[in-house]
Amino acid sequence: MQIWQEFQQQSQQLTKRVFNRHLRLGVTGLSGAGKTAFITSLVNQLTAPVDTVRLPFFSPLQQQRFLGGRIDTSQAMQTPRFSYESNLQQIQQGQWPASTSSWSQLSLNLRYKPAGGLAAQLTDYRELQLDVVDYPGEWLLDLPMLQQDYQSWCQFSWQLFEKPHRAELAAEFAAYLQQVDLDDDSELQLQQLTNTYSALLQKFRLQSHACLLQPGRLLLPAELAGTPLLQLLPLLPSQLQQPSKLLSRLQQHYASYQKLVITPFYQQYFAGIDHQVVLVDCLSALNAGYDVLQELQQALMLILQSFHYGPTGWWRRLFKPRISKVLFAASKADQLTPEQHKNLTLLLQQLLQQPLQDSRYQYCQSEAMALSAVVCSDIGQVQTAEGLQACLQGISAQSGELITLYPGEVPWSMPSPLLFSHHRFAFPAFLPRPIPKQQVLPQLRLDQALEFLLGDHLT
Repeated sequence: MQIWQEFQQQSQQLTKRVFNRHLRLGVTGLSGAGKTAFITSLVNQLTAPVDTVRLPFFSPLQQQRFLGGRIDTSQAMQTPRFSYESNLQQIQQGQWPASTSSWSQLSLNLRYKPAGGLAAQLTDYRELQLDVVDYPGEWLLDLPMLQQDYQSWCQFSWQLFEKPHRAELAAEFAAYLQQVDLDDDSELQLQQLTNTYSALLQKFRLQSHACLLQPGRLLLPAELAGTPLLQLLPLLPSQLQQPSKLLSRLQQHYASYQKLVITPFYQQYFAGIDHQVVLVDCLSALNAGYDVLQELQQALMLILQSFHYGPTGWWRRLFKPRISKVLFAASKADQLTPEQHKNLTLLLQQLLQQPLQDSRYQYCQSEAMALSAVVCSDIGQVQTAEGLQACLQGISAQSGELITLYPGEVPWSMPSPLLFSHHRFAFPAFLPRPIPKQQVLPQLRLDQALEFLLGDHLT
């Protein structure tokens, strides 16, 4: 019976894909970029009563053709469900949801009136099935490892560790590795090495604000916790020069990690993506300094090389799907006063200059914008000696108190190390403002994002 139900579901999805009635949306971003908030707000906007939603640039709604959306209750039982209701409740109560620790999916059925033509005469409405997948940003960082062997990965890792914001922490780990017996590949030593390296990755993230951390599953192992697949670390480049038992064992573990962890992850969550959102937290990187901003740029370029972009048709959608639209979005724009949003978009375009060029070359529609999935601040003005000054008011994520401040200016292009040497960025982090349950989440330019991602599928 279960096999027959699965066959029916797969047949229905294939039919929908042939007739462009099924869309798989990939929300991509590193940890902390705001994927969970983005998905929660997107679902909230699309499933709330139509007369309560304010999406002025979402044409199906403004043309009164959008009839509403519902969460699909027939999603496969074995598929982990995105915790939309729980996430929404936490945001409404003034708290951010917990970071994603495993993958999940939510399917929506969007109902709309055809814009015109024969379809409008033959049917009262159409439906689009929208699948949205959530996953930890840490896992995304493993994708570039598919293009490297173990030795190349070790060389790459230690080049990263030599960066100024990492060097001090990495020196202790290097000294520890130098004392290791390379002919000892026992389970005890492998696990001790793995635990030490895992602790180093956590220090890189918390103390150095580093974002390019591999393997990502050491930070969030999920169901792989305690398995030999996660006994993985980069030996020193000098330790790669001659064969050893430990080197051989780590090479085997690396190949197994590629085959059994990274490849299935890519095939399951990314190989079938139709449209993509790439969320980037530029402001936190600016706060952390020049080296972190450079590392963010490097991480994003490496990750985006793993995806296939280009035009699509019904045959390709079925058998060899490509990403035909990609939205590059600078998240958390509500941490800035409105006149700085243009600079934030320009900075994002500088950070992703090569991926933007590549997507256009591959005839993939792309767009860049600054947005906020959940607006947490109010915009105002204060009188100063120089005149009226734009400012923001919101609940500080650090103190929990209401604060009013001018967050500062965003450089419109990649800043130089010299700028960071005499200027410190300090963009605020806000908590969501508590709102009634029936109220739709406040957003900034999510309507423009929806128009770009879904508008042509709802005609």
